[in-house]
Amino acid sequence: MQALSWLLLALLAVLGARRLLLIVAALLPPRKVERGFAPSVAVLVSARNEESTVPELLQAFERLDYPSGRIRFVLVSDASRDATPVLFQRWVAGRSDAQCLALAAPAGKAEALNRGLALVPRSDLIAVYDADQRPEPSSLGTLAAVFADPRVGAASGYRAPLNPDLSLVSRYAALESWVHQLVNLAGWDRLGWYPPSMGGNCLYRGRALEQVGGFPAGSFGEDTEVSLALVAGGWQSRFIRGAVAGSALAESLRHYWQQRARWNWGLWKAGRRATGLESWMVVLGYADRLLILAAALLVAAGQMNVLWPALYLAAPCLASVVALWRAGIRRRIPGYLFSPVLLFAVDVAVTLASTLAVVFRRRPKWGGKA
Repeated sequence: MQALSWLLLALLAVLGARRLLLIVAALLPPRKVERGFAPSVAVLVSARNEESTVPELLQAFERLDYPSGRIRFVLVSDASRDATPVLFQRWVAGRSDAQCLALAAPAGKAEALNRGLALVPRSDLIAVYDADQRPEPSSLGTLAAVFADPRVGAASGYRAPLNPDLSLVSRYAALESWVHQLVNLAGWDRLGWYPPSMGGNCLYRGRALEQVGGFPAGSFGEDTEVSLALVAGGWQSRFIRGAVAGSALAESLRHYWQQRARWNWGLWKAGRRATGLESWMVVLGYADRLLILAAALLVAAGQMNVLWPALYLAAPCLASVVALWRAGIRRRIPGYLFSPVLLFAVDVAVTLASTLAVVFRRRPKWGGKA
């Protein structure tokens, strides 16, 4: 038992030191991006039963500030049972730069993206957006600019929470999102590491995506798997705060649980693509919740001083404050810091449950939301 305590302390120390390093890096001035590079882009969307969110996404596409002759849109309805395919068809009607595809049977996001990609001529870059995102006019051009560097294979923009104050759950989801993006991904990018791309508001170099075999069909973490495969293939990735797309957050416990279960499943399965220490750190993204749970059990059993896990938790608390400050939520920091007090137990529970699901090969259900 004592050996287990020392091993757990060592793991928490490594994760805590890494988190502090990312906090410091995130506070440094970001790497500059010069706009002006505008290669051809194929914009892909995969949606299932998203009739309530699709219209605003399509309106956002119409406002994109990108050369019209250099962009094409492919909209895929993944066996939707609502008006999603009708909305897609209406939007592409009469447009020479857009087409849609309605799948009769569910294929999953990754395979739907592959099928959409097969419909368009080869493009320099492949952009992916979720149905509940609202890209700002300059976002696509800002992301595309980083590909002037021929070493870059993938880049993600900032997914700005659209509904952070609608519920306690959305507050917690927003806090997680801000920490992940404004501390973790920003820190990775500033250090010259390779931040993994996210499921939407991201760009891939076409030939790099082709090199790794496209999006892995059936995956719940296609973005992470592609990112790790690209790094293993010698490509670099970037996170660009200035490329902004508003993104909806989970508002109910049910939605949050389902979403996090898929994400955690996807991360564990992405381990097949991991090739180095930082790749494994990406795969183990939620594993610190399990370490904290184990530490709490050891404290309860009298095998560990409560001071040690408390010291580790100081680093995530500091990261939360930094993320909220960088997100411009400075006057409301106390209110947002209160949400983890009530929901962190749910966070730990879904991480444990979804990890056990991976062990026992119980695949999570796809709820139709990204």
